[in-house]
Amino acid sequence: VEAIEAEGADELSGSALGKNGKRIGILLEDEVRFVVRDPLRFPSGETKCEIRLIGKTEFDGVNGVAVLPILDGRFVLREIFRHATRAWELEAVRGRRETGQTPRQAARAEVKQELGFKLKKLHAIGSVCPDSSVMSSVVDIFLGELADGPREDEPEGTEAFGRIHRLSAEELAGRIMKGSIRDGYTIAALAMAQLRGLIAPISRAES
Repeated sequence: VEAIEAEGADELSGSALGKNGKRIGILLEDEVRFVVRDPLRFPSGETKCEIRLIGKTEFDGVNGVAVLPILDGRFVLREIFRHATRAWELEAVRGRRETGQTPRQAARAEVKQELGFKLKKLHAIGSVCPDSSVMSSVVDIFLGELADGPREDEPEGTEAFGRIHRLSAEELAGRIMKGSIRDGYTIAALAMAQLRGLIAPISRAES
């Protein structure tokens, strides 16, 4: 480890490291995730250090959940301002699974919080690794059948939500093709729901 650390000593820079900053192990940490730098030796014999992002709820299950909600044959998505992209994104419901929660409990809590609808049925349709080159996270994907009626969402004060959109399958596909929906979980959920036979295959995207 010390040898690999020495070989990769010049690869890192930044004020967070300090004059004698830590070069291996946990570099940064907050209440949600760790930023970790690991020493690696490859089959070729080459060595390198690589960074991982590790969610703090991954140690007893999946890191998070995403739910593609559907109501009366239309998909229900909500705008949210994402700090990372510095833009309003139109997405399926998603969020972190808390330690001790089951994925289904987390999915129901996120739908209640973000949309305010009750769930009639929740279909587990697969799982996704958001970015396997840097993130260790695994996210369980669901199709959620919503119950119609008055809704009462419970947004957190640290989230910025916008309008709710109800889209047909063709409209959803059209927005994906135009790039106005670019969230990977939403796109994966739509594909998985079709492959599971829970929604009809989309023959065309509405422009």
